[in-house]
Amino acid sequence: MSFFPLFNILETKGFCTVHNFSPNNWEKSHKKTKKLWLFFLRDNLWNSKKIGEIKYGDSFNVKMENLKFSNENIDSTLVILQLRKDDNVPKTMNFLPKSQFTFTKTPEWRATVGFSLGLSQTSYQGEINPFPEKGSLLTFHPFVQQVNIENYFVFVNLETSPIRRYSIIEIYLPHKKKFIDRVKVYNNHANIISLDKYEFSKNELPTFICRNMAGIPFGFGINRTSPMLSLEHTHPPASFTLHGSRFQVQKRIKTSWFNKLKF
Repeated sequence: MSFFPLFNILETKGFCTVHNFSPNNWEKSHKKTKKLWLFFLRDNLWNSKKIGEIKYGDSFNVKMENLKFSNENIDSTLVILQLRKDDNVPKTMNFLPKSQFTFTKTPEWRATVGFSLGLSQTSYQGEINPFPEKGSLLTFHPFVQQVNIENYFVFVNLETSPIRRYSIIEIYLPHKKKFIDRVKVYNNHANIISLDKYEFSKNELPTFICRNMAGIPFGFGINRTSPMLSLEHTHPPASFTLHGSRFQVQKRIKTSWFNKLKF
């Protein structure tokens, strides 16, 4: 089944609550205790650590601030969780391990992924599957808030390989075909881009393109005087199609915009 992401955004404290029950009523083979494993990057290798077991029907909450890595540095802001059957996971790996379960992908098995700051908390039901290295990103970002809110674009990438690489996110105003900026982002990482310096108006829809790296895009807002948090993510173009080949439709949409928006 999918991996579940865990990371902090700025000074917020990340958490991930993993659930050992299926997202539907027809998967009968998973009514067993599962092992919860943590994977993190160090020295260009995936490192593993078992952190608990979850009985069927139960949930397990993991907080970023409570993780112990034997006082050793890790090489990424992103760590991931996975439910597994056994205890025989190598300590270090050149690739992420595959799932040991047969499971549905529609809907996906999901965890509650969230962030807290003081008495405020925000979360979403999410998972993350490793993206192909030749993937790409196109997203229109309607989540810029205007009053007393700091706005950030968060780009989360996961790949099976632990070898670090980077790509470039390009920012545009599509209605003007106007190039705004380019920002370096890294794989297996939660990349955070401040948006307030661009001074987008309420009528503008910034667009983000990454031509050779895929990931999950989020809009994150923080009001420090309250404090309050907001978190939203957009969906890939394929999710808006009803019939035919979803990914062929997505490819055509991306190709069209990639050709229109160039700096």
